[in-house]
Amino acid sequence: MKIFWTVFLVLLFLHQDFWNWASEDVVALGMPRGLLYHAFFSLACSGLGAWAVFRAWPEEWEQDAEQPPEDAEGVEQSSSISRSE
Repeated sequence: MKIFWTVFLVLLFLHQDFWNWASEDVVALGMPRGLLYHAFFSLACSGLGAWAVFRAWPEEWEQDAEQPPEDAEGVEQSSSISRSE
């Protein structure tokens, strides 16, 4: 978990992007350097989020989701509503 928080803090620092503020160079696909940087930065953050979900998701939740729901006693299983006229 230390690796996750280290990468998180590094990405938090890199998000400021103070070294590309004054750059107006068009580098790839007609995109300025700062925009291209933030496109790759967004992909890195998405990867970190996906990694966090796969590593930190509680297994108990998965086990609870895989079990069939328990029927309560005395509850009708019919989904139709009966009308008395």
